[in-house]
Amino acid sequence: MPDSLELQPVTATQLAQQQRGGALILDTRPAEQFATLHIRGSIQISLMGNFASWAAIILDPEQKLLLIVEDLNGAREAYNRLARAGLRAVIGYSFADENEWRKAGLDLAIISIERCEQIRQTLQSDSSLQLVDVRSRAEWLRGHLPGAISLPLLDLDPKKQVIDPSKPSLVYCYEGFRATTAASILLRESTADIGILIDGVEGWSALGLPLETS
Repeated sequence: MPDSLELQPVTATQLAQQQRGGALILDTRPAEQFATLHIRGSIQISLMGNFASWAAIILDPEQKLLLIVEDLNGAREAYNRLARAGLRAVIGYSFADENEWRKAGLDLAIISIERCEQIRQTLQSDSSLQLVDVRSRAEWLRGHLPGAISLPLLDLDPKKQVIDPSKPSLVYCYEGFRATTAASILLRESTADIGILIDGVEGWSALGLPLETS
């Protein structure tokens, strides 16, 4: 593979062609940028979090990757961190451009983002809303949002039907990094109503609301 300085930019048309050919689009932008608009079928792992560690766990080292980045420095950083984690099949990088994506016929998607302050009453009264905790099992046992189910990101298999697709779901972790990645993975195999509770346990605790323990 090329040195990071030689990473090639990829056009929207090439993105569409490569995705149809089996390449995976890895979106490295922050959670809220990704949720606002992204290419359907892409996986999000933010450069701001434990990027290389999660990429090494989640991604197949033989999988061809196309990077969506904020800027050229982000492309270089992502490539170098992926390479150190043994993920070297990076085809190139591209910037988010809605107009070009639409011209190329790419299927675009959004994910709703909620915060605990906005929906605290709903969470306490709406039994149809599924809360999905993607932290580790140990973290979940120490305290989780009331009524949540445990679905650790490490164990996530989108082909196994754990979440009821007939009900809306909010995925959360501690502060949003893992939740966004998990939501992007779940939505690769589902058209269910899945959103992100972006401030998760951190936001819930900041409101002085009690956690449930098991």
